[in-house]
Amino acid sequence: MEAAVLNNDTALLMLLEAKLAITQSNLNDFFITVSAILVFACDLCNNLAMQAGFSLMETGLVRSKNATNILMKSTLDAFIGATVYWLVGYAFAYGDGNEFIGWTGFALQGVSPSKLSFWFYQTIFANTASTIVSGATAERINLPAFFIYAFLLTGFFYPVASRWVWHPSGWLKIRGFIDFGGSGCVHMLGGVCALVACVMVGPRTGRYENKTKKKFAFRGHSNTLTGVGAFLLMMGILGYNMSAQLDLTHHGDGVTVALSAVNTILAGSAGSIVATILGRATPTGSYRWSYNTMLNGAIAGMVSSCAACNAMPYWGAYLTGAGAGFLFFVLRALINHLHVDDPLDAFAVHFGGGFFGMLSAPILVNSGVILTGDESSAEVLGWQLIGILVLVAWGVGFCLVLFGSLKYFKILRVDSTVEVQGMDSMKHGEPAYPAESWEEQQYWDHQVHRLIHLMRSTSIESLCGNQKNSIATVDLGVNNNFRLTGMPPQMNFAHLVLTDYFQKCVFPLDSQRTCERFRAQTVTGVKVLNAEPAP
Repeated sequence: MEAAVLNNDTALLMLLEAKLAITQSNLNDFFITVSAILVFACDLCNNLAMQAGFSLMETGLVRSKNATNILMKSTLDAFIGATVYWLVGYAFAYGDGNEFIGWTGFALQGVSPSKLSFWFYQTIFANTASTIVSGATAERINLPAFFIYAFLLTGFFYPVASRWVWHPSGWLKIRGFIDFGGSGCVHMLGGVCALVACVMVGPRTGRYENKTKKKFAFRGHSNTLTGVGAFLLMMGILGYNMSAQLDLTHHGDGVTVALSAVNTILAGSAGSIVATILGRATPTGSYRWSYNTMLNGAIAGMVSSCAACNAMPYWGAYLTGAGAGFLFFVLRALINHLHVDDPLDAFAVHFGGGFFGMLSAPILVNSGVILTGDESSAEVLGWQLIGILVLVAWGVGFCLVLFGSLKYFKILRVDSTVEVQGMDSMKHGEPAYPAESWEEQQYWDHQVHRLIHLMRSTSIESLCGNQKNSIATVDLGVNNNFRLTGMPPQMNFAHLVLTDYFQKCVFPLDSQRTCERFRAQTVTGVKVLNAEPAP
């Protein structure tokens, strides 16, 4: 009888343990998946791992004529990344293989369903390098070139590097290399790619004057979009670092997740404050309180925390963020001085923040050089420096071949006409801010009244000018509206007002004085009214 009771208790205990294991596994899957969605929603373009935030930020920092193009590339980054990481990327990064590369699991064949949440999480990370390049080369990169580099960076370049750093058998991982959330293999590597791409594609037309070395500022069209995108991006980086724990069922996991969040926000705070003060106190920052400088400093600080936010004291995270903010500011000034055009400061933010985070991690972590100072910590520092050099060399070498080939075959950059006119209209036919949607009366009414005033005070001979100078055109639309030659096409409301004025004032006056007849010609589908003097 007692034996039966014991057997029942044992069976019940085994059942409870099995259910607990299932619950823990499901909780981990849920944690990883939700964290990846958070990162996806907040930065699916910052590091190709956080798209919405970076999409808005990047769109706000470019000119309005390229806003649709930026949004399209930001979105395509996610879908191209998911496709290629499913086909080959995950196999190179986490398939069975050696310390350098994997070779099983292509198209997820043979991959256990229990790994799907991890695959989704890594897919979001894999988009990062391509997204950083997309921002750095904004407003002049050719779309076919974008497809090629997005495929190669996401499918091979990043997966191989991530294996070295994160796979349990990766050659840097097994030697103690520190990169908890991707300061090195995500941000620093993406920044290297951005720099090489910027040099290869060249600056935007008119950005720098070659002879005088004069620099012309190209302002982004919306600080509102930039600010909203930056906030989403910061939330995405928080999701990055919190989810990098990859577990929530063991003792201390919750504390580590919370510590990662605290250190990330502290580092971002330090980076933003340092960058803002430098902008206000130095000629490089034009002695102004720059909103964009503050935002990029904050992001650089958060990026730096990715290396070891789970193992640093609070003061260490703050110092790391401050150093990243300083390095971002210096690198931005340096590449601008060298005439390297980076509209989003992607290189300065991601390489500067990532590099400083990687450098400070083995020094400032709880088991690092400062707090421990033993032989083991010194060895980790040595391997950290080797890893940084290898990752930079990998990025420069691969990208020189990739972007050099694209440039050689003349598919890297758009035609100058397309660049000047803007890719939204020329490439997509979908401007982000179509002129016909403007409230024209609100913007143009005062200019219309000024034109009419000038007409009333000008002789009709001046209006007519020479024999064949057109004084008006006729739009072949529903209303056949008159307009002055050269008037912006956005001024449809002005055309209506001027139509009435021409009919009531100009034409009668003209017919009574100088111009006795008008001859209509058809030029490229538009009728031009030409004034001819009386014979």
